Amino acid sequence: MKARWLRLTDELAIGREAAEEVWHGLVTAYEGDGRFYHNLTHIQHTLDIADQLQEVAADFTAVQLALWFHDVVYDPRRSDNEGQSALYAFKKLQPLSVPVELLKEVSALIYATKRHETASDKPNVFVILDADLAILSAPPEQYDAYARAIRQEYSFVPDEQYVAGRTAVLQKFLARSPFYFTEKMQVWGDTAVTQNLNRELAELKKRNTEGH
Repeated sequence: MKARWLRLTDELAIGREAAEEVWHGLVTAYEGDGRFYHNLTHIQHTLDIADQLQEVAADFTAVQLALWFHDVVYDPRRSDNEGQSALYAFKKLQPLSVPVELLKEVSALIYATKRHETASDKPNVFVILDADLAILSAPPEQYDAYARAIRQEYSFVPDEQYVAGRTAVLQKFLARSPFYFTEKMQVWGDTAVTQNLNRELAELKKRNTEGH
């Protein structure tokens, strides 16, 4: 992961010492307490998926930077994580002579991950949203581990309340057709998303029934 970050910062002509300082900040944030899912493993997965969608992106550098920073600030109790993450990226990168126009695009892409909806026709948005939710089309065991990790991050929420909230989120995702925005992800993943979400919904319904 570190080598990947340094390759990207080399392309941006960011000095090695400064790049390493930002790297350490990213590691500290993503490996913090309570990061059961929104951690460096998630970032690596999104970057791996984005690599496979690279030809779709109009500015792959912006997409990569946005993925690196999109969850750097993450507190499930708050609703401004994306805004704070975008601000963090701006504060860390602007002093390193990263072009302002690039930083504006990075911020816009981070904000796009808040609702995972788009009326945009911008390919960069399609790539980052599909990469961020690629986990939903993962093999069943990997998906189930993700679902458990999300529950751990929301451990402060009572079970009945969590089941209701999570059910609403999954049903909203199921209503999307197609689910993914890029053609490649639609072919790869739309069917698996439906299977995974329906399986989790059945488990949530079972848990809700057992709880009454």
